[in-house]
Amino acid sequence: MLISLFAGVLPAGYIFMIGLSLVLLINYPGGKAQMQRIAAHAPAALSMGMIILAAGSMLGIFTGTGMLTSIAQDLVQVLPASVVPSLHIILGVFGLPMELMLSTDAYYFGLLPVTLEVVANHGVEPASVVYAMTIGNIIGTFISPFSPALWLALGLAGLDLGRHIRYSLWWMWGFSLVLFAVAWALGMF
Repeated sequence: MLISLFAGVLPAGYIFMIGLSLVLLINYPGGKAQMQRIAAHAPAALSMGMIILAAGSMLGIFTGTGMLTSIAQDLVQVLPASVVPSLHIILGVFGLPMELMLSTDAYYFGLLPVTLEVVANHGVEPASVVYAMTIGNIIGTFISPFSPALWLALGLAGLDLGRHIRYSLWWMWGFSLVLFAVAWALGMF
């Protein structure tokens, strides 16, 4: 599968479907065993698929109805004029602490599209907005109370979330700001 992915023989979706079929046939020869494996893992996969479809539908409705533009225009009227062209930079700098208040989905499906719309009128490239906001926020996933993987890791380590946040917040935010500065120096935004 990895060789096929790297070679680009087929689109990734097809490669994973073929791979899944082969893995099920090899490891679980009977149809009943295959269905048990699929049933055991389907809820997580379907849940993530539904989130992505719902987010895409929401963004499509926001864009198609003009709500996203309206929200952006209202936000521009409230913010000081000097802040608007660099809104993505400000949000990127505070991306890690914002991960404590917003889930990753809310940040990327709610805040990012509005920010893209706000700064687009000032000639800011969409890629710059995405880089600034992603670099500022991505490390925050590791201290976010909305991250199931973090809860699992803390449970396995026998630690509590409050202690982890108190210890890690400043180190992780500092690291996030260093990455942000490097990206800025490289001209990413």
